[in-house]
Amino acid sequence: MRPLPWLRAHAGRAALAGGAAALLLAAWALLAPARAPLAGWLVGLVFWIGIALGALGLLAMRALTGGKWAGSLRPALGPAAASLPFFLLACLPLLFGLRTLYPWASDPGLLPVEDIPRLYLNADSFAARTLLALVGWSALGWWLLRRPGAVAGGLGLAFHLGALTLISVDWMLSLEPRFFSTAFGLATFLLQLLAALAWAATLRPEQEGDDPGRAGDLAGLLFATALGSLYLGFAQFLVSWYGNLPEKAAWFLKREEGIWIWLQALALALAAALPLGAILLGRVRRSPAALARLGPPVLVGVAAHQAWIVAPAVGPWALPAAALGLVAVGGLWVGLAYGPLAARLEAKHGRA
Repeated sequence: MRPLPWLRAHAGRAALAGGAAALLLAAWALLAPARAPLAGWLVGLVFWIGIALGALGLLAMRALTGGKWAGSLRPALGPAAASLPFFLLACLPLLFGLRTLYPWASDPGLLPVEDIPRLYLNADSFAARTLLALVGWSALGWWLLRRPGAVAGGLGLAFHLGALTLISVDWMLSLEPRFFSTAFGLATFLLQLLAALAWAATLRPEQEGDDPGRAGDLAGLLFATALGSLYLGFAQFLVSWYGNLPEKAAWFLKREEGIWIWLQALALALAAALPLGAILLGRVRRSPAALARLGPPVLVGVAAHQAWIVAPAVGPWALPAAALGLVAVGGLWVGLAYGPLAARLEAKHGRA
């Protein structure tokens, strides 16, 4: 059985595992200081919504540019994009725990003295931006799956990039609000495309005879997004370090100490070095089966990168919490997107 039918057959078990992990995180938050379990939930949230938003971005680009490159990926990408309303519920722990997870929400004195951060970062505007972005993404997913076209693709990409720039800063960078990067939104966009492509490669949707040409398209996209993510990540470091910007350099220094540097090395090895090296080999580039084996380690690398961004702001206990958060959000999401609801989503939005 191919991975996609297998996932659909076992989606119920994934949902049970996700529910159990969510209960463990909830118990942790009730019995101990809640910041670490909230950070763990955030890691799970940004990773799994990253796959869904990456799928949304790919569908928008396909609607705008046309071409056959995404046709064989729709069985994997369609349910991911259609499931975006799930994250309206998944973000509730983030909003209810806002003052616990984000110190600036309970003590605005921690924000930089400039007027713009103080006006921008407050609990009400944070919640409003989050809800508006999630509602917009959900509506865009419905539009692209139901009535794809150049207008939907163009307007959708414009909205998506703008909303993602704001939300990526809100959810992740504002954990330490003295660090800011203008390239972070675009870097997140590319990383989400990489995650969605790795997800699609892992599920290896049915295609006629496993056409090597289609595999080559997917391999090329994986290579481009991995290279783009690596470039933008390094560019952010280079500008902060050699630009003599102490507060920005301090953000990177914290993440190059102790366990965090090993987490960074894992992310670089799996989400950058591995796909860039493997796809140079013709036997990998032309083989859907080889790309399916490449997908899971790339996804692990992306998850490690998201944990590397979030967890150091909270402390080492955020790492085991992140593992629980990834299982919790992922299990519940898979149960919705690829379980019994998948047939209803396909009937409503067309063949996903």
